[in-house]
Amino acid sequence: MNFFPKSFQDWPIILEINFKLTILFSILAVVLLGTVLVLRIRKNKKEIRKKNLKLLIIDFINNFLFDEEFDKANGLKKFRNEHLKTTYDNHVAITQLLMYTNNLKGESSLLIKELFDGLDLYKFLLKDLKGRGWHKKARAIHASSQLNVIVPEDMVLPQLNAKREETRHQTIMYLINASKNNPLAFLDKIDRPLTLWQQIGMETELRTYEGEMPDFSRWLDHRQPSVTIFCIKMIVDHNQFENILPLQKLVNHPNADIRYQAIVSLRKMEIEEAIPLLIENFPKESLKIKTEIFKTIKVMGTENHLQAIAPHIKVNERALKIQYLKIARHFKPKTPLVKGITFKNKLA
Repeated sequence: MNFFPKSFQDWPIILEINFKLTILFSILAVVLLGTVLVLRIRKNKKEIRKKNLKLLIIDFINNFLFDEEFDKANGLKKFRNEHLKTTYDNHVAITQLLMYTNNLKGESSLLIKELFDGLDLYKFLLKDLKGRGWHKKARAIHASSQLNVIVPEDMVLPQLNAKREETRHQTIMYLINASKNNPLAFLDKIDRPLTLWQQIGMETELRTYEGEMPDFSRWLDHRQPSVTIFCIKMIVDHNQFENILPLQKLVNHPNADIRYQAIVSLRKMEIEEAIPLLIENFPKESLKIKTEIFKTIKVMGTENHLQAIAPHIKVNERALKIQYLKIARHFKPKTPLVKGITFKNKLA
């Protein structure tokens, strides 16, 4: 017995809609499943190809670096023509070269540069730099920095103020590595704040910089407070005592973070002449900066300096009172914790 009508015209509307939706979703499910399978197969093929290409590149690099009988000129031409045909191939090749660069020094690192040039990878870097993707630009700048490849300055400098932090970071590292003198000249062109990670990277690169260190006081009045703070730290790290005077002036800077770093740096450099100015500024400073002033007096001040601050400690500033008493005992170990310490506003 036939339970279905012979044509859709004879079907109830609900049954017709359900039937059509069932067919539609079945087709979509098949298409989706097919798409997933195709993507999976393509991914597996890509991974296999990547693995095989990496092995070929590693084998080629080892022969180039360590086999004295290897025909470098013909080997470079043949490998480039046979195995570096796509953008993906070039990217894998550069990635492998970077791994060798991080582990090889001296003559071997020069050979890596020769290998880079011989495989004509420079054009690939320039192509990425000209592209629109931020990740391609950052990747190309990073590779240029690590491989000591010089790229046109007008293609790199605009990335100092790129929207992406990663791009700005790699640009800064490249400019320091590529510089033969005044490695921080690019700071004049920075319009975005330096992140903590960027400052750490700059500090690390400067430690291995072989040229002459710049005069960091040049950027103490930079429009970006983060640049000023970084240069204050560098004045200390590189013992630029000739910059003590401009550093002292920063304890009156309108930016609290700059004042804070100036006080910390003056303490590290043991500039006792700054203490009277710190005492003068004590009443109008925040708790954070007042704490640094206490630390400075403890390290290189006297009991008289400490007593000069007492009248400016308010009744409700319990944390400052405790710090005061601890430092008082530092100068006079037998000083009672409460008795014998006189404030303008007596301790509660």
